[in-house]
Amino acid sequence: MPIWIEIVIVALAWGIAAYKFKAAWQERQRYAESITIYFWFFALCVAIGMTFMIEDAHLAFDQLVGVANLAWLVGYVAFSLAIYLITSGCLLILKQPRPRLMAYSLWVTLAILVVVFVFGISSLPEKPDHTIPETFAELVFMQTVYLYVAALCMIPIATFARLYRHERVLPAKLRWLVALGTTVLAAITGLLKVILTALAYQDNATPALSILYPMISVTIITASLLWPMSFLPNGVYLALARPIEYLDKVKALRELKILQNRLNRLCPPVIGDSPSLWRSRDNLDFHLYRALISILDAKKTLSGYVQTTDGLAVLPATAPDIPRQQALAWNQADLEQARSLHWTLQTVNDHSDYPELVQAYRHISHDLQRQMSPLQAQEAA
Repeated sequence: MPIWIEIVIVALAWGIAAYKFKAAWQERQRYAESITIYFWFFALCVAIGMTFMIEDAHLAFDQLVGVANLAWLVGYVAFSLAIYLITSGCLLILKQPRPRLMAYSLWVTLAILVVVFVFGISSLPEKPDHTIPETFAELVFMQTVYLYVAALCMIPIATFARLYRHERVLPAKLRWLVALGTTVLAAITGLLKVILTALAYQDNATPALSILYPMISVTIITASLLWPMSFLPNGVYLALARPIEYLDKVKALRELKILQNRLNRLCPPVIGDSPSLWRSRDNLDFHLYRALISILDAKKTLSGYVQTTDGLAVLPATAPDIPRQQALAWNQADLEQARSLHWTLQTVNDHSDYPELVQAYRHISHDLQRQMSPLQAQEAA
């Protein structure tokens, strides 16, 4: 990895640690239950671990303390603590107790790292490049931390995936998506490192290394650039969400208009003709609400005809309980379409919240479009 990329990654890591320090300091009195403090210590440990990935920093630290490869141990301990802290923070978000096995696994991991370092790594020549293990001690040293990181990443992945699925607010949803992407990449990196070190220890000339090297570089760089983004201020995510929300509203209005136009053919609307999608772009919320009201009115009208036509079994014009001047001029095809639309519309609970109603009728519009020919869909839009 080029040195300038490593410097940028380390600068981002220390920047996030400094940025979150004030918030963490303000919550120091309740550190045991503060998600902010867990995440700040996570950022600090990541910054320390990434610092010692830089060769010059690694060599300078070892020269300062006078112990060969000590920066290697400090970096691995920092990464192990980082994944433990982010996992603990995730469990705190979910208000779930931390399993004892999680703490035991951390202590076992740290113990293995220290023992292997004391009896194997510390006596080796200085080695700032930790890509290929040359001794069995190096293999155990590397595999221990890689397996631990990959395994423990499963809890943050499950947490962020759950938060992403259940989040309704788009800016927060984007933040959880970034966090999810980061932890997935971290787990992939750990697994790829396990494979690489095992293959390289057996044969450091195997062709598989030429495939694994670039894959690991991509995952490390991407994850290193993504994780600071999950700590960005809310204003950044609000700005990112605006164009996405706007385009989603345009798409929602287009889909509702398809359903609205189908219903308007069967039940002439009480309100006047709605403007085109292009003319509606400056006030999408109003026109979305207007389209939804039109759909609900048509649904109510259809329900009324169901009661007077024996479940839409006969044309409204032939129903004895409907005055001829109020009967809709349907043909047999219209009757079949009205029957199908009515039962489909009944699947939606109209007492739901507004966003849920919009989403539900969008799904119905999707189903209609799948049943229509391309020409019919174009005309309906």
